[in-house]
Amino acid sequence: MIEFTHEYAEHLFHTPNALEKHNGVIPIRIGYNEAKPNYHIGPRFIAYHSLHFVLAGQVTLRMNQEEIMLTRGDLFVLFPHSIHEYYITPHAEPALKMFWVAAEGKQMPLVTRRLGLTLKHPYIKNFFNQELEQSFFQFATEWKQLVKQDDFSLTQKFYSILNQIIQLAKPIKASSPTDDWVATSIDYIHLYYKDGISVADMADHVGIHRSHFSNVFQQKTGIRPHRYLTNLIMADAMQIVLTTALPISHIALSLGYSDVYSFTHAFKSYHGQSPSFYRKS
Repeated sequence: MIEFTHEYAEHLFHTPNALEKHNGVIPIRIGYNEAKPNYHIGPRFIAYHSLHFVLAGQVTLRMNQEEIMLTRGDLFVLFPHSIHEYYITPHAEPALKMFWVAAEGKQMPLVTRRLGLTLKHPYIKNFFNQELEQSFFQFATEWKQLVKQDDFSLTQKFYSILNQIIQLAKPIKASSPTDDWVATSIDYIHLYYKDGISVADMADHVGIHRSHFSNVFQQKTGIRPHRYLTNLIMADAMQIVLTTALPISHIALSLGYSDVYSFTHAFKSYHGQSPSFYRKS
């Protein structure tokens, strides 16, 4: 470790290459330290997510005009563009030691949410174990070599670390809020609407009884789930019919229909005329 004014620390950085910039989680720095008696960080903010793990000693975290004292085994997160401050009691024993991992990317808010970390509650008590601690230092040992490779090696290792962290989190409750499972079902529909899914499939995906699923879905979206699905399929169908020369049979199979007849019947019922009528006009 290198000596700084307020700590002994090892800081390891990474500038993502063009390939890595498209990842959902992009590792940008890790590090570990042993604090000096004058250790005090902030008030300040950063532009990325940073997960801090307390290995020894204690640290006081100040966020949202609140203070919380954290000790060995605890985890806290620094959120992007959120003012934070953390420090130790001078000459407290044992000395504060921490390890941190920082990343950016569109998936990082989902990672912190999966861990139960929020701006209002940015820490977890008694979170990690010795196995994860060993993984941290192994990762630090491999970091300098991994950042030299123009591929997914660093990201792959980082995802492995994140998976360990997520596995230590408490399982998500099966009875998630209504808005959550409705949003999840909509994501499912948009991903699989061309694969012949049914309302029963949607309900099974979110673990809700079919009739209750349909009723609540309509309350939240203003439309029945089957109609929501049909709207997506038929919008695609019309677009393909008007902009391509693909045979109607190919379009039918591509949109999840078993044959031309069932597709043509559904298309005419929805749009008023057959696919051939619109293609000719």
